[in-house]
Amino acid sequence: MKVIDISAWQENIDWEAVKNAGIEGVIIKLGEGTTLDEMFFEHVNNAVNYGLKYGVYYYAHASSIDEARREAYTVDQWLKTYIRGENPALGIWYDAEDNSMLEGINNVVYPIANFIHTMREIGYNYVGLYSSYNWLINVIDLEPLPKDVPIWSAQYGYSENSFAVENPNRICRIWQYTDCEQIGDMKLDCNIYYE
Repeated sequence: MKVIDISAWQENIDWEAVKNAGIEGVIIKLGEGTTLDEMFFEHVNNAVNYGLKYGVYYYAHASSIDEARREAYTVDQWLKTYIRGENPALGIWYDAEDNSMLEGINNVVYPIANFIHTMREIGYNYVGLYSSYNWLINVIDLEPLPKDVPIWSAQYGYSENSFAVENPNRICRIWQYTDCEQIGDMKLDCNIYYE
């Protein structure tokens, strides 16, 4: 199915146009650091009101295991406070793309894996990794990441999801194939979600 991903950068979404474009789901930015995304409530409410499945993503900065665990506890508190601790139907995604994550002494996969492990320990059963195809291939050492962790790969301008094709042993759940699909009056990130 087709899903969009949105944040506070997308303020005036034409939700009717989203539905009319065949979009069935939306992944909403929860926040980053200790700052909740200022459009989170509105976006979640609109997704629910328009009958769209939704997931959330958290923009990561952790360069150490301890920082990643702190980020997981922040996400847990927000989820418990704002959506009753539910496991969103389209998952909880750890968005690993910021260069601040590369400042640690170990490969960035260790903070990533520890965020996901901590969230699973708390009780969230659908937690995955979002990153660019470049990071997934050249920056993140995926070998230590459990094979059951779903991947959301961003790669624009290609006719196929290269990460999924090249890594058949990984669960590639989402492919972000563009950041400029015209929907109503807006250009939005658009994804293919593999059920």
